[in-house]
Amino acid sequence: MLYLIRIRKNARYVRRHLEGKLPRPFLGRVRNLSRPRKVPAALILIIGMVLGAASIAHTAALERVRVGYSIGGLIPCPVVVARENHHFEPLGLEIELINIPPTLAVTALVSGDLQYVIFAGTTLNAAVRELPVKLVMVYNDRPLFSLMSRPEIRSVKELKGKVLGIASLTSGESFLSRRLLKEAGVDPDREVTLRTIGNTPDRLAALRAGLVDATTLTVPVDIQAEKLGLRRLVFMGEVLESISGGVGVSEIWIQQRPDQIKKMITGVFRGMAYARTHRPASIALVMSKWKMERDVAEKAFDLMLKTWSDSGQASDQALQTGIEESLKVSSSKQSVPLSRVADFSFAREVYRELKAK
Repeated sequence: MLYLIRIRKNARYVRRHLEGKLPRPFLGRVRNLSRPRKVPAALILIIGMVLGAASIAHTAALERVRVGYSIGGLIPCPVVVARENHHFEPLGLEIELINIPPTLAVTALVSGDLQYVIFAGTTLNAAVRELPVKLVMVYNDRPLFSLMSRPEIRSVKELKGKVLGIASLTSGESFLSRRLLKEAGVDPDREVTLRTIGNTPDRLAALRAGLVDATTLTVPVDIQAEKLGLRRLVFMGEVLESISGGVGVSEIWIQQRPDQIKKMITGVFRGMAYARTHRPASIALVMSKWKMERDVAEKAFDLMLKTWSDSGQASDQALQTGIEESLKVSSSKQSVPLSRVADFSFAREVYRELKAK
């Protein structure tokens, strides 16, 4: 209130100054009118204060939403595109992206410190372990990984008797690698040697050094590996279903804020639509946010689009596969219903509404 009173008093002072109603000492000496006239400092100050107040009022009208994500890969791209191109504001949301490790993100989701997470696989794994979280949208229903090899290896079948580098025996990319080998007729447990290497940079270094014959690399590291002379055997997004990118929420949030969940999903859909129809601008955003050169960003963008789900949902088979792989990690034989890990009713409703427009 005092702030508004001050603005009104200062505004009256400036108005009287401009109308010439202030005493002579306030007006100062008369300037040559042929010279450019300086805008009074008080007027500049008040304009700034008024604009600042308007900005504060606009921000206050938006509901701030905290979203956990990782900038390491392109998985959160639809959310970033939607945020940077202001698709959430008309929905009444102000998105605050929090860069956080996946396991901590799910913990923060349960505690209420985050409202959403962009970690689909981690959310599914947590739901399998009976944490009160669910997937409400899956927009990457195919993996953003490639199986890369040394240049002399030309097919997946040629990996028989070879060494495959993996992050760990229970990592998501190692499950994908083994699924790919099985589909190609190669037994990953008997015909391939699995060597635990660690994270993506370490696996790339091991492949370049010849310590392994092949490994799985995420986009855009796979593109950079190609530029180094390594071979892309398969882009997994073209041959496998896998829950990669999506929106996870707590069960409490589903009960308390179904309206906001719909708005969040609507914003993500709009970000995806914008990216598809504004390729140059979206590639420029990828270059800026992910620090990529143009040729890498263009290839990464095109590969990413191949993994996007039009409906914002994953198939029952993809969910079941994700559940089974999660159970393997804990050596559990329990039965987990699909309804424990996902609720796509919001995505279905929003998808129908957007298609009807």
